[in-house]
Amino acid sequence: MRAFHSLLILLFFSVPALAQQALADSVSKILQQKEIHDTVKAYNLVMLAMYTEPLDINKAHTLYKEAVDFSLSRKLDYYAGMALYYQATPYHITGQREKQFSNLQRAIALLEKLDSYKAKNELAGVYSSLSNYYRSAEKFDSAISASLRSIKIQEDIKSYRRIVSSCLNLAMIYQQLKMPEKQKEYTEKGLTYAKQSGKNDALMLAYLQMASYYIELKDYSLAKNYADSATPYFDESYDFSRIQNFYLLKAGTFQNVKIYDSAVLYFKKCYENASASNSRWNMTEPLMQIGYIYLQQKDYINAEKNLKLGLEIAETDSIRFFMKEGYGTLSDVYAATGRYKEAFELLKKYNDIKDTLLNEDRKKFALELEKKYETQKKDDLLKNQQSEIAQRKRLNYALAGGAAVLVLTILLLFRNYKQKQRLQQQRIIELETKEKLAATEAVLKGEEKERTRLAKDLHDGLGGMLSGIKYSFQTMKGNLIMTPENQQAFERSMDMLDSSIKEMRRVSHNLMPEVLVRYGLDAALKDYTTEVNKSGIIKVVYQSMGMEQKMIEQSSALGLYRIVQELLNNVIKHAAATEVLVQVFSEKDKLVVNVEDNGKGIDPAIMEKAEGMGWKNIRSRVDLLNGKIDIQSAASKGTAVNLEFIKI
Repeated sequence: MRAFHSLLILLFFSVPALAQQALADSVSKILQQKEIHDTVKAYNLVMLAMYTEPLDINKAHTLYKEAVDFSLSRKLDYYAGMALYYQATPYHITGQREKQFSNLQRAIALLEKLDSYKAKNELAGVYSSLSNYYRSAEKFDSAISASLRSIKIQEDIKSYRRIVSSCLNLAMIYQQLKMPEKQKEYTEKGLTYAKQSGKNDALMLAYLQMASYYIELKDYSLAKNYADSATPYFDESYDFSRIQNFYLLKAGTFQNVKIYDSAVLYFKKCYENASASNSRWNMTEPLMQIGYIYLQQKDYINAEKNLKLGLEIAETDSIRFFMKEGYGTLSDVYAATGRYKEAFELLKKYNDIKDTLLNEDRKKFALELEKKYETQKKDDLLKNQQSEIAQRKRLNYALAGGAAVLVLTILLLFRNYKQKQRLQQQRIIELETKEKLAATEAVLKGEEKERTRLAKDLHDGLGGMLSGIKYSFQTMKGNLIMTPENQQAFERSMDMLDSSIKEMRRVSHNLMPEVLVRYGLDAALKDYTTEVNKSGIIKVVYQSMGMEQKMIEQSSALGLYRIVQELLNNVIKHAAATEVLVQVFSEKDKLVVNVEDNGKGIDPAIMEKAEGMGWKNIRSRVDLLNGKIDIQSAASKGTAVNLEFIKI
């Protein structure tokens, strides 16, 4: 029998209950008011995005961005952080993992600066979501660190209701790591906090997780006791995910102790709850489980009915995990009812979706099904030819066996050929890439060498000469008798000489920033953006996180500095912007750079194909540092360039 494991999946991947259209309409009316306070507008923009998300996810993304842009323009960091945090969820659901991570990092940068209770409460939620991101990427050290950070924040502000889910999330990470002692520790800690909070939903969730823990230990009796303990705290007014968790755990415990009628009852409730919320992922799981239970009871009609319904949803939405489960279980149903052709075809689908060779048991079973199907077909064809049955059978068996061996041999040879071909192509691509990068590196190193030479010549040579000329003029002034007009002209000349020295020093600094060499990338970028601000051309806001202890090799740091320099130059020259935000975030082996402006915007496709030297240099430097570029822009809504570098 399959072990029941749905709670772990559901807690992290369940879709929230659909908001009613009436809520979105009421919020829209508030936003249409002529006189509305900035904080009210920012809050309601976020709420409208949340209510729109289940109905139109693309529109929701637009609303989230509007909420972020408006909040940042009004210096409402809390609401900007909240919008970025909430938008990370639809990015996760749609598989846009880089955008999900970027949103969470940006939300942390904004909320970390604030000291209010509500900001810290949201920040704890962001770290909890970041933990889930790392867990799904199997970066368990980072996942544990983020969960512990979330728990610490909530302990400090005594937010005992929310801390329950953080503890239980951490327990499930340890469950995935096969560390039962730590899993039990944080499950019990979550239950303790749930009792302190006195909230029914928290208590229900904690008892359900205790049930999940004992299911993992195959102590189904004790698991059922804890699942039953959750029942008094269940409320049908809870949100979708809590209701779904309750029904799934109750069904799972009954299934594992073989009380099938009760298990089917709760799986049906689970399906009805998911159906009412149009959560198709969560509709599929209970249908598969019901089908499996009916198969165990040899109720093949109801087994087939539920499995087909689940497969229809899984195939429509390309939910590959449940497609595989459905094909395998439905194949068992067909085999048990003598429908060997259908069973064999489903097993082939199962094999395809699994994308690996069938295990030995499945191989044997498939061959048996094929033989039975061939036998059945031959019996139908030769019913009226009794005298030739024996001879035909032997012949067909020999042909089938030989064909099977031949087909299998061909498939294996073809697979090996394709694998070798892929490896060769991959090697060729790697070599080509290395050659291109080497050439790019040589060009960029040459450029930087020339920049360094020019900076030294300007500073030491021309700078010294100009300073000497200034000194000579000042000495001459004391020995000259000048008319008022000549005095005025002399002073103008000295001012022009001072301006020339300053401009020369500025150019020298840009060619090779001394701050970068002495103090590192973060200090250099702060200094550069400060100088840009002093110029009055554009307002630049610089933010960094995790850069204090970040050690970056000088050539890489210089490359990153040039990238930001080029991006800001592009904004100043082309964007018609008044403000630009530069963010640099570092965490372990990852570094993220964001440059966002409020300018006129441009089509990202056009920007990607731009042939100007600025963008060519940016792309070359990013490629050389093994980075990724993501550009988001829209007319009159500014441009955001996101850069991500690994192991830098």
